[in-house]
Amino acid sequence: MKKIIGIIIACILITLVGCAGDSGHEGEAKTPSGSSVQEGRDYQEVVDEFKEKGFNNIKTEKLEDLITGWLTKDGEVESVSVDGDKDYSPDVWYSNDVEVVITYHTFPEKEKSDKESSEEESSEEEQSTNDTTEEDEQSANDTTEEDEQSTNDKTEESNEEILTVENNKDLAALLAVKNENDPTVGEFAKKYAGRTIEFDGNIAHMMPHGSYKTRYDILIFAGDYSETTFSGPNFKFEDVNIINDLNLTGSNIPDTIGMGQNLHITAVVEEYDENSGLFFLEPISTEIR
Repeated sequence: MKKIIGIIIACILITLVGCAGDSGHEGEAKTPSGSSVQEGRDYQEVVDEFKEKGFNNIKTEKLEDLITGWLTKDGEVESVSVDGDKDYSPDVWYSNDVEVVITYHTFPEKEKSDKESSEEESSEEEQSTNDTTEEDEQSANDTTEEDEQSTNDKTEESNEEILTVENNKDLAALLAVKNENDPTVGEFAKKYAGRTIEFDGNIAHMMPHGSYKTRYDILIFAGDYSETTFSGPNFKFEDVNIINDLNLTGSNIPDTIGMGQNLHITAVVEEYDENSGLFFLEPISTEIR
């Protein structure tokens, strides 16, 4: 019995000491995960985490350096500093009013405004379509027929000679650009929409499409893979299956492919998205180099 009473008293003393320790940090806040752990997270989640820990002087700074949002996502944290220290440690007590600065990546304001304007225009066009009268519907049917004819024309064009750097100077110039926003990229996409191109390229990045495990979004650069340099626009195969869509060919087809793989690509020109800087292609065949 004396032993049990002794244990109970010891527990009470430990509890009292713990409470005394907490009361000694009035007006302070304890850091969450260290700065290196915060990198790559969504900045708003990091803001909320510091607020929950008791910090009340939190500032955010934008790095308007995104072009495509492919490798780095909009809102992704670059660094976090506490009281000017970017290498702060977790679980350290600071005055709760020290400055916490969260720096994150985002698109330039102009690009965001252009994207929002485009979305508003799309919404207005959708509303206008819903309000179409019977006369307008007939006109829309006529337009659909014209679009179908245009699609058929593009299909016929795709059966024309395949464009290569040897027989088409525009393709050669396209694959040599060093800036995905080069005006020649959009010009080429409009001029040769529906045509088939053939060129040497490489997988610059590859990731699952949404929640799928067998379908992927693949970023393609021209020429051989390099970690330091790139050439050509940001070509993209979107929502493709490696077996059914890429149609891999060659003398040595691997079980899987990934970033760094050199390929010889034959694909149809789809469209160029000026907002994202992505040039969409539809793969026809992909030969391992």
